Order: sequence, then C-alpha cells, then structure tokens
Amino acid sequence: MKPRDAPKNVAVRALASVPRILRLRSVRRRKVSDFRIRSLGEEVGNLPNLITLSRLVLIPVILVFLDRGTPLGHYIASLLFILAGFSDFLDGWLARRTGKITLLGKFLDPLADKLTTLSIMVTLVGMDLIPAWLLILMLFREFAVTGLRALAMGEGVVIAASESGKQKTAFQFFGLTFLLVHFPYPLLGAGWMLDFHRMGLFVLYLSLILSLFSAVEYFALFMEAVEHKNLQRARTLQEAAREAGLLVEMQSNPSLPVIEEIEMQVALDGQAPPAGERPE
Repeated sequence: MKPRDAPKNVAVRALASVPRILRLRSVRRRKVSDFRIRSLGEEVGNLPNLITLSRLVLIPVILVFLDRGTPLGHYIASLLFILAGFSDFLDGWLARRTGKITLLGKFLDPLADKLTTLSIMVTLVGMDLIPAWLLILMLFREFAVTGLRALAMGEGVVIAASESGKQKTAFQFFGLTFLLVHFPYPLLGAGWMLDFHRMGLFVLYLSLILSLFSAVEYFALFMEAVEHKNLQRARTLQEAAREAGLLVEMQSNPSLPVIEEIEMQVALDGQAPPAGERPE
C-alpha cells in the first residue's frame, strides 16, 4: 500500500526532490565617489600622501645624524623625529578633512610609522643605547597584532585601535625622542642635569608594558568581535528561516542549501537612502 503523502505523478515527485533554498539578502550602501577610479598618480600626488611619503624620506636623514654620535647630531635627529611625528598627525587630519582617504594612504601611513620607529630602534641597539631584548619584544608584539588584524579582515571584522594601543604609541614616541637626545642637559632654573638617556629608557619600558597589554586587549577584542558576528549571522539566518517557514527543517537539517544575495545600493551624495533599507 502506498503512503498517503506519496507524490501522485512524476512532476510532483520531481518538485519534491528539489531542495528548498533559503535566500538571505543584505544591503550595502555606497556613494558614487566610492566607485570613482583613481590613478596611482592621483593618489600619490594628493597632499596627505605626499606628507606620508616625506616621513619615509626622513628616515635615512635621521639615521645619518644619529650615526654621527655627537650631541649636535643627536639633537638634530630628535628634532627630525618630532617633525615626523607631527606629520603623522597632519596627514591623517588632512585626509579626513578633505575627504582624500585613499587605499595607498591606508597602506603607506602605518608602513611609514613602523619603518620610522623600528629603524631608529635597530640603530639604537647597534649603538648599545637600548637592549636587544627590548627590540625583540617590540617586534614580537607588532607582528602578532599585524597578523591578528589581517586574520580579522579575512573574517570581515574590523578591530579599531584600543586606548592602551594609543597610549603605547604616545609613550614610545616620547621615549624615542628622549633617547635620540641622549646626552644630559642642565634643567633651566633647577640647577641639576637631566639625563635624557635614562628618562628615555624608563619611558620606553613603560611603552613596552603598554604594548604587551594592548596585544592581549587586541586578542580579546578579536574574539569578542568574531563571536558577535557569528551570533548576528545566526540570528539573521533564523529570522529568514522563520519568515520562509523553514525554521524547523533548518534546525533538523544543517545541510539545507543557503544562498546569500548581496545588493549594492548606490546613494547619491547629499541624498538620503531610500526608506526601509538598512545597511549591512
């Protein structure tokens, strides 16, 4: 005897064998300016990127004066390093103010920062002004955080700079500035000598502690962001399955096919996006 719910003809049986597909839809809002193709010459020629490139040019100049080992050479090297730090703030501010945030700038800005800092630290290790283990720990932290951020980008997660990471950068900047001055100088009005080398080492040790703490913080932020994204995906899938009447089948059949449709929505500058649409 045939079961009651058995298909009665070939067409019905064919339709029954077709897997039901759950479609998920997400919307990404973009501006027309985001799709404008810029040449490499245009990106290199804008003012924020030129300022960033100037920091790369300053690196060998700083190292040349530092290698002299004279008080004047150290003093000039410290002034150039302060100029590089000011340009780091200026190019970011100009890029945001003028809307000239480019892909090249996103690549060059952190590259210039890391090259400037690490080049000076390697030179200071060669001059026996800082211990080698300090540089090794700094490099370990930078490689670990950089790899973590690359892994997060692969998961579609953006990890913003933590507060301890910003404090680490500030302490590192002041510590290296004092180490570049190196020689003791009399403190005006106090009657005693200020040892810039010892002060620089002390501040750099503080920056090392903050850098290791910020690395742990970055890992915690990464785990939290990935967990939040997975939870959001699960909620979106359950909501779509409930609307399609497939919630029970989805829970009992994890191999149910799912197609994710992404719709690109272009919003003209100065106009609000259509009502009822939400960004991804």
